Amino acid sequence: MKTPDIRLWIAARAVQAVSIEKRHEQVLERMSQIGPPLGFAGLELPSAPDCGDGLAATYGVKLPIRGLKFAGDYIFRGERFNYQDNGRFDDYLRFGFKVSNRALNYKEIVHEHFPRVIDAFRGYRAFLAYGEYYSAYCGGYVPSDDGSTAFDAQGNAVLNNLTYNCLLADKTIDLDGRNNIYVLSPAVYWDNELCQRALGYGPDEVIRRLNGLVPKVEFLSDGVYIVFNDDHELSFEAFLFINEYFKPVLGLI
Repeated sequence: MKTPDIRLWIAARAVQAVSIEKRHEQVLERMSQIGPPLGFAGLELPSAPDCGDGLAATYGVKLPIRGLKFAGDYIFRGERFNYQDNGRFDDYLRFGFKVSNRALNYKEIVHEHFPRVIDAFRGYRAFLAYGEYYSAYCGGYVPSDDGSTAFDAQGNAVLNNLTYNCLLADKTIDLDGRNNIYVLSPAVYWDNELCQRALGYGPDEVIRRLNGLVPKVEFLSDGVYIVFNDDHELSFEAFLFINEYFKPVLGLI
């Protein structure tokens, strides 16, 4: 069986008036106050990246733990660039590693280290992507080691999730973005604004509804951090259970 990749995504609403240089300075200052495995304390740090001819500037930091990868992205800040209230206009931090990496303690990352860097980045949403489960859930198929189940006999992407397809077609919905929560991942963060827009209530109500039902649910910054499942050998069935059981609890579809 293929060893699953773990990806940690943290998104922050980009502020057009704050230059990439200034934002980069702020991010590195806060991340440098956090030690390993995810923090930048004591590491060689890059200067602010440039977008070049593109609409995003990407940079990397070499982390001391073998197999742990990092990349950061800033969206273009040009005055004539038409910013929209949409997740496509977010800045990101991204970490990646194999769940089998013995140099990393999966539960410690989920419970302790991930929320620290979410707070340092001032993210508004974050999630842990386990293998290809996220894509499989959205597509309505069961993931396979070789990825073949993601495509039909003609080589087209499988799109069997009717609920997801309907939400995707609604242009007022920023699916899993600034005004919507669709996929419940093993670990997530939602700030107060996202809670209000996507759920219709705040982090305190999220905690009230989930308290005692999940391994962890707690206030973080002005939002809520949730661990729905901290098993490093998470099955797809367990991932489906997270969504099928907890969506009704939270009032999500």
